Amino acid sequence: MAESEEIPAFVVSLQKSTILLPNSSVAEIIPYEPLQRVEESPDWFLGLLGWRGVQVPVVSFEMLTLRGASFSLVSVSSASLVVVRGVTASEEMPYFALVSQTLPRLVRVREDMLFESAEEAQETEVIKARLADEVVSLPNVDYIETAIRGVGYAG
Repeated sequence: MAESEEIPAFVVSLQKSTILLPNSSVAEIIPYEPLQRVEESPDWFLGLLGWRGVQVPVVSFEMLTLRGASFSLVSVSSASLVVVRGVTASEEMPYFALVSQTLPRLVRVREDMLFESAEEAQETEVIKARLADEVVSLPNVDYIETAIRGVGYAG
């Protein structure tokens, strides 16, 4: 990316962390709504969202990242579901969704605005970086999709 090139991205607030998603990877952001629970699925697999005629798996990024973490919403009225385009371009799972505690905010990011963080990235993260005064994770979408497939979800 050229130093002056800006990429629109969403800053997504989770329970105790923040992720950064390129605008191009976000299909839609919708208000939180009840999910269809999937029996015998791991805790991080929160359920399925009926969205535009397809069943979209919904994941707790933090529970997948930190085994043993819990999931709760600060406020259902301020929570959002971020529908993410899959990277494998699979008809089986073209989308998945992540839960945001608040409405994600759109920012314009340049390469010179991101600084490597001293925090170690987990398997669910490509890297952790500093953006202004906060640490953000760039999610490893391929890893998340592989985990969802491991649950046996087939759309």
